[in-house]
Amino acid sequence: MWQVIECSGHPRDLGYQQGLALRGPIRQCAEQAGLSTRRSRWPSLAAFTSGATRGSGSAREMIRHFTHLAERADGLARGADIPLDSLLRLQALPRPGKSDQWAQCSLGQEGGAELSLSLAESSGLVRRSLPEVGFASLEITSPWQVSAWGGVNEAGLAACIVPDAPQGTPPREEPTPAGPPAASIQLFVQECLQRFEDVEAGIGWCTDRPASGEGTIVLGDAAGHREAIRFTGGGRATEGGQGGPLVAGSSEAILDALRSWALAQAGKEDGSPAASLSASLGDAHPPASLHLACGQRQFEIRQGVSDQRVLALRADGIVEKRGD
Repeated sequence: MWQVIECSGHPRDLGYQQGLALRGPIRQCAEQAGLSTRRSRWPSLAAFTSGATRGSGSAREMIRHFTHLAERADGLARGADIPLDSLLRLQALPRPGKSDQWAQCSLGQEGGAELSLSLAESSGLVRRSLPEVGFASLEITSPWQVSAWGGVNEAGLAACIVPDAPQGTPPREEPTPAGPPAASIQLFVQECLQRFEDVEAGIGWCTDRPASGEGTIVLGDAAGHREAIRFTGGGRATEGGQGGPLVAGSSEAILDALRSWALAQAGKEDGSPAASLSASLGDAHPPASLHLACGQRQFEIRQGVSDQRVLALRADGIVEKRGD
């Protein structure tokens, strides 16, 4: 079953509400990861300057460059009643599931881009974020995550990430050209959804930010623009969607299958036929998929890659259908 929660207000409020709603699974995840769940009642700033987590590494860079998400993490830790350092370390956990991950973004029949993201699970968390500053959005994420794996905002911008890191292996901290570690590229998804209404602005921002990890972020907007940015170690490259679906995959095998499918679809620009995509994926057929229609601000979870909807929401808050 897909659990839907709503978080609103300033960044710490957004995190605190999520932490309260999901305290059990967050604490369980921390315990399974061998992290402390005992929260200190004595305030201290020492960990921000010399601590093993906040004083160095990707957590420090998150605090420096992603202030809203760092504040959201603080609220999430307070709501779940676990130490902030434990919560920050949980941000490095890989996305649940063991299957290959993929995404495709094409031009929808009714205008606007349509983005599909594979889901390795048939249940999980859907979050509606209503920030005090920025765009409201619908996202799929994990209980302990401040950012999202994919989502769409009220302006019609959709974003998702397909990481390269093997499932079960936390992403490595890659040094930037300047030397120090950087925050995970996963944080870019939430930032894009909160900040921007079109692909051009989102890609421009992602291109200029320090980042660690390897993978691909795919963006689409209500005007039909589609673009992806690929992160490889210290480098990054962009790819635009012209004449056919834009695809991303976590392995060469799944990427080859998607490219073959995209080539067959090139020039049609009439959406992404679920049947042909399912046939191309073969054994990589996922239990569920996230479908985001930018023009309609529509968020759907579907059975596999079919047209059968399990959950449908709109960025304007209207619930169309909900089921287990």
